[in-house]
Amino acid sequence: MNALRTLTAGAVALAGLALAGCAADRVTGIRAASPSAVSAEAAAPACRFAVKSIDDRRDQASLGTVGFTKVEGDDFSRWFADGIAAMPGYSREAAPIELRIEVLKAYIHSLGTLKSANIVVKVTVADGGAPPTTKMFRGVDGSTNWSSSESEIQVAFDRALVHLRQQMSAELAGLCPRAAS
Repeated sequence: MNALRTLTAGAVALAGLALAGCAADRVTGIRAASPSAVSAEAAAPACRFAVKSIDDRRDQASLGTVGFTKVEGDDFSRWFADGIAAMPGYSREAAPIELRIEVLKAYIHSLGTLKSANIVVKVTVADGGAPPTTKMFRGVDGSTNWSSSESEIQVAFDRALVHLRQQMSAELAGLCPRAAS
């Protein structure tokens, strides 16, 4: 029985070392959202909107850690702005609905074999002559951490952004009839 426990403990330790060998020590940042992440949203009625500003108010540029991998925030602002611009209804020109977006938090962390990517924003919406309204949104991806690799971290942030955009699109769809009148 003791030999079996020793063998099992050795196998678990070896598997842990093998997975740790695949992990990166540092990920420089996140890159532009992949086409599959951009098109993964459910089709919602597209209200034409413009983004007046995106203000990054995060306390730190780093995006956190996954296992022993530190995730830097290089190119986060550009990645986020490109992701918002890919939303259905986005217009670079003036539009009936105007958004001001404040990025409050963007981070990833892990616990054991689980990882969670989060993006928290405050969005102020102006539609027509109505008083502006402000609402908070949180995009989340909770998934298994297999190896703390750069691509795995990228996918988690892409999914969190898709989740955030789905919520924002649903909110904008409710404003569509008001903005059209």
